Amino acid sequence: AERFYQGQLYCLPAGTPRHSQQTAPLAVELPDEAVPLWQTLARHRLLFLPTPIDRGSPTLKTNVHEANRIADLIEAFEALYAHNDQPLPAGAIGIITPYRAQIAQIRDTLYQRNIDPQRYTIDTVERYQGGARDIILISLCTNAPRQLAALSSLSTEGVDRKLNVAMTRAREHLVILGAPELLKASPVYRALLTHCASPESTTSAAE
Repeated sequence: AERFYQGQLYCLPAGTPRHSQQTAPLAVELPDEAVPLWQTLARHRLLFLPTPIDRGSPTLKTNVHEANRIADLIEAFEALYAHNDQPLPAGAIGIITPYRAQIAQIRDTLYQRNIDPQRYTIDTVERYQGGARDIILISLCTNAPRQLAALSSLSTEGVDRKLNVAMTRAREHLVILGAPELLKASPVYRALLTHCASPESTTSAAE
């Protein structure tokens, strides 16, 4: 089974009902004019997409680049599934972020992009416990090194509880957004970036 950091987080074993949903490419057809982001989402169930630090954030707890990327991803997923006559129902996509300020930023950005935020659950990881979605988008919203400590919650076994909860909310597709130059300072997130890394997820998807 695929895993990262000390073998503590696994995909479901091969042969179990949801294994293929976690690992196989999406069973969708791409239009001829499919943009690189569509192609990347169709190929990869687990993605890390690098985003810039928001140097204009007054409190460090918002990242407009990630909010816009969330809107891009929502538009791409909605269009991709609609193209395949599988329109996503309200609530199929969930968005997790550490800060209430970033929740508000994401909602504002969706409004500005004419996307109804009421169709999506946008909340902190603490409030997401017990709830799962087909697609989970995680905005880590890390703009400074000192935020890394608040981002993680390590157990005595060295397992990051917050990250584990966030990642296991996704039934079929997980996309994580963050600034790799900061996240690499955390052993847990450095391992996650290595686990998620691929030429497609770090280049084509960033176009």
